[in-house]
Amino acid sequence: MEEEMLASDNNNDAGGDVEQQQDEGGETGLSQDRTPECSGEEEQEQQQQETAATADDYEPCDPLIVLNLFQSLSSTTSSLELQIKINKHLRELTGSPCVFLVPILNSSEEGLIQVINDNVLDKELRFSINSSHLKNASQQNGYPFVIEDLNKDFSEVIEMVVGNKHNTLIFDIKSSRVSKLQTQISTTSASSLTSLPTLASLDGSTTTITNNAQQQPQCNTNGTSNNNCNNHSHPQQQQQIALFVCIAGDNESRSRYQFYIEDTFRYVLGHLLTAFELFEEKRVRYQCQNLLQVARRLLCNIGDLGQLLRGVMTEAKELTTAERCSLFLLDKATGELVSKVFDGNEASKEIRIESGKGIAGYVAQTGKLLNIRNAYQHPLFYKGVDESTGFKTRNILCFPICDEQGVIGVAQLCNKINGFHFDKCDEEVATAFSVYCGISIMHALVHKQVQKAEARYKLSQELLLYHMKVPDTEIQHVLEGVNTSETDQLLVEFPRFDFCPRDVRNYALSVQLSMKMFYDLNFITTFQIPEDKLARFILLVQRGYRDTPYHNWWHAFSVAHFAYSLMTNLQLIEKGIITKMQGFSFLIAAFCHDLDHRGTSNTYQTQSSSPLARLYSSEGSVNERHHLSQAICILNDSSSKILDGLSTEEFKECIDYLRDLILATDLANHFRILPHLKRLRSENLVEPANQRLLLSLMITCCDLSDQIKSWKTVQHVAHLVYAEFFNEGDLEKQMGLHPNAMMDRKKACIPVLQIEFLTTVVRPTFEMLVTIFPQTDAFLATIDSNRHQWEEVKESTSGACSGGSECCEFQGGQEECAVPAEDDGGSAQEG
Repeated sequence: MEEEMLASDNNNDAGGDVEQQQDEGGETGLSQDRTPECSGEEEQEQQQQETAATADDYEPCDPLIVLNLFQSLSSTTSSLELQIKINKHLRELTGSPCVFLVPILNSSEEGLIQVINDNVLDKELRFSINSSHLKNASQQNGYPFVIEDLNKDFSEVIEMVVGNKHNTLIFDIKSSRVSKLQTQISTTSASSLTSLPTLASLDGSTTTITNNAQQQPQCNTNGTSNNNCNNHSHPQQQQQIALFVCIAGDNESRSRYQFYIEDTFRYVLGHLLTAFELFEEKRVRYQCQNLLQVARRLLCNIGDLGQLLRGVMTEAKELTTAERCSLFLLDKATGELVSKVFDGNEASKEIRIESGKGIAGYVAQTGKLLNIRNAYQHPLFYKGVDESTGFKTRNILCFPICDEQGVIGVAQLCNKINGFHFDKCDEEVATAFSVYCGISIMHALVHKQVQKAEARYKLSQELLLYHMKVPDTEIQHVLEGVNTSETDQLLVEFPRFDFCPRDVRNYALSVQLSMKMFYDLNFITTFQIPEDKLARFILLVQRGYRDTPYHNWWHAFSVAHFAYSLMTNLQLIEKGIITKMQGFSFLIAAFCHDLDHRGTSNTYQTQSSSPLARLYSSEGSVNERHHLSQAICILNDSSSKILDGLSTEEFKECIDYLRDLILATDLANHFRILPHLKRLRSENLVEPANQRLLLSLMITCCDLSDQIKSWKTVQHVAHLVYAEFFNEGDLEKQMGLHPNAMMDRKKACIPVLQIEFLTTVVRPTFEMLVTIFPQTDAFLATIDSNRHQWEEVKESTSGACSGGSECCEFQGGQEECAVPAEDDGGSAQEG
């Protein structure tokens, strides 16, 4: 009861002081009887005399004390140490029990409190103090500057730091720097220091008292002035509020405090402001470093989207010191925001928010950050969640998470800890943090899609291999037939270059002869290949080829046979020209080089944006990379692992050769390395780089080996090749494209095209092989003979080539081999 009476007496005394001041000339400016007009020279001189008289009433600070203060301040740039020393100095001068500084951060329009007396706060206090709280005096009161309504946050801060023991006087300190805040707040104060004796009373309420310091000439309501009053002519108007000095005291002490504060900050203000700027720069740098650490932690979790989302919420709460965090991802199909993790916990069921509904919906729709200081006063806030959960939401910071295409999610933070609301620093952190969140979530979603694609790919491969599964009885039949009399009859002619593999015509026999290649080259013993796995491997490769006119199993069998013939007849391994590992890889690559060929060229794959093109187009050689992938898939199947006997290093070496050899079958790659191939000679093949070039040259020769066979085979193969070409041309026409002339059945003349192909591609390639191995010069004679045959066909048509396969129907033609144009099936790639 006594305490209440004392408080009441104190309030009455304070009120009496205010009334007394009003009676003594209306110094508070609250009187409404005053006419807005300029004071005139007499009034200005009177004010200057009053100010001088006031200054004479107080004893100036000892210069030695000021010098010692300035010397101690110059030894540090720490804003905390500077504030402690200045607070101590002011307390000693004024005898006030409480002093603290409130620097104004003009970039964010915030006030900052770090030190009370000589105590550094555990958590700095930031509060908004923008232009809406600092206004010009109204024309009615005629005073130059006034705080009409002290910011509520500022009042709460004062009550927090000084309690209810003392009234607090607030003085503003101005500097001559121009800022965003100054452009919005025009003042006409003549001094760099004016007192704003706003008192925070014992109960935390505020009393507004205008500044009655030096009065400046005021403008009339019509905009004129007795003293040429013009805001733009006053150099003082370039000043801005740099900080507030808060000091415990009453109105009777105001003038004395003002004198000592002005005397102190006349010398230390510049150094203090520099320290505050340095503090902000350090804060921003630390914030950037912290965000980089956060980004690193987030990117470590992109493999698990749920864990990543929980990590995002944890990091967001720690960065902004928020009490709660919720994260929503945008469902682009429905436009709804979806959250399966709420406040770091797995929700029993997912939470969905309609587009544009509520705070999160608004942020997702607009893509703009929303900082709500009082949630219950905001029209978008829904109180029902608080009522059902018992949680009290005070303030909210909601920000969008975006990728390159737009908003992908929204993060919502609730209740700032150790603060009144989320401040500008929190907004800056949230904006920067959202970028890292967007990158992490986007990569996590992509990673999840890749994982699903890999899983689907594995399942499809398993399904493919299941349907390609070879019965054990078929394996046994192959093994039994390897040494049959039918096979023995072919052994004499089989290794020769002029043997035509296409004449075999029996799938079972072709598999048995393929096994013979591995036996004859001693690969089975050297690389410890189980016979059943080799048989299964060859059968799986055979089934891996589609039933296209040209790029089918018989083409692979022909290419493999020529590779086998080169190694056998030229004794490449025995003479050390290539190693056994290179020869082994060479033969496998020949069998697998066109696995799962779809009968269309790389160009068509790219133009049609096929799945293969989307998968491999960035790397080039779309078809060849797919063939390599299929080969490795078969080699990795447990039932056909013919590379199991290799060491780890040998396995890597074999796969490396396979990749180079299969990719070398793309003629584009062949022409790219053509200058290097032309420099190959028999005497420089020992160099490792030249050995790889030799293998690339030989695999290309194997791919073109049909052209060095008999004229009968050459004609038959031409029909098969152009059957694929014309079908591809038809597909391109359906797409609205104009196919190449060789793929247009209405324009292509096969003899002309074949003559050009033999002249520009086939003969130059085999010429390089003959240069290295002169014993193969018969190849060139065969090529020239076949080209002569095509020239005769061209002449027999008398220039009236109608295109298609009809122009190849010549005497001795292969009715059983020719493919009429109307029966063309599939499509092809040359070579």
